[in-house]
Amino acid sequence: MKSYLKFLLLLSFSAQLFASSGWNEKDLSEIYKYVNESGFNGAILVSHQEKLIVEEYLGYADSEKTTELTRQHLFSPGSVGKEFTTVGIMMLEDQGLLSYEDKVSKFLTELPEWAKNVTIHQILNHTSGFPKIKWKKNISTTDAIKQILNSEGLFEPGNGYQYSNLNVVTRALVIEALTEMPFSAFMYDNIFEPAKIKDSYQQLTLKDNSTKKVVGDYPTYLNGVTVYVTPIDLMKFENALTSNLLIPFADVQTKLDGDELSGQNNRALYDFGSFSKDSMGTLLRWKHDGSNPSHHTLKFHDFENDLVIIIMSSDGNKSTLYQIKEKIVERLAASAD
Repeated sequence: MKSYLKFLLLLSFSAQLFASSGWNEKDLSEIYKYVNESGFNGAILVSHQEKLIVEEYLGYADSEKTTELTRQHLFSPGSVGKEFTTVGIMMLEDQGLLSYEDKVSKFLTELPEWAKNVTIHQILNHTSGFPKIKWKKNISTTDAIKQILNSEGLFEPGNGYQYSNLNVVTRALVIEALTEMPFSAFMYDNIFEPAKIKDSYQQLTLKDNSTKKVVGDYPTYLNGVTVYVTPIDLMKFENALTSNLLIPFADVQTKLDGDELSGQNNRALYDFGSFSKDSMGTLLRWKHDGSNPSHHTLKFHDFENDLVIIIMSSDGNKSTLYQIKEKIVERLAASAD
């Protein structure tokens, strides 16, 4: 009952913001009704024409349900966080500091023999041959490096596909070797600060654990992988990424087409999720989701309508995020008619 009363209070405020986008209270109440009935615990953010029109935190940050969610609370973005190492490598390529065709061994000399010919391009599109990471509670970067050094290639680099967080750890290690700075510092200086991201961070040791983390994540300490973000920071990152603030967005778009080995329809070549284009090759929309394990994230961008939706949750129900996104998109389309 308490959460539903909160919906009603938020409704009057959000309706005013949505009015400029053609929304009305009926549009919002239908969405809130579904959210309330679904048991959703998380955050919903919507921006239209780069204006934040919905920012709502519904539920609790702790298992005892005593701490209500706020904009300072942190979620694991799961696979969406892979975009940080992807953008980092693309920044270095844009600066002429590396080539996508460079061998990873140029920067990391202690790779196993089979991996000596793995390229930067292949760790970006998961065709390196690295196996899946072997998860364990509190897995560290040192553990991941041992797995890399002791790994046997699943296939000849470039001739197969295996989605693996070992590729992501390797990207972070390449960035560190080339820039001579920790990836956390590189990410802060080159991504977080330009995008005005304030509360997000990378967790590498027990000391890094934040009291603002929402319960429900799996504890890991992996370089390039274990990142925690607030929903508003993820919205800032999306806006920065798609507005040429970090790297030319045209460069990002060149790394969407080209996937031939994953077997997935419309999967982006590099780690930007999935996308759709029109017959002229114009990017219409993209989406990226991630999980860890009860934390779920959906980042959706409709370029045609200049609409961005960020949904993050900790209730373990990933399908709810897609349902909420679809209802928002449907109501916006109906309001425009």
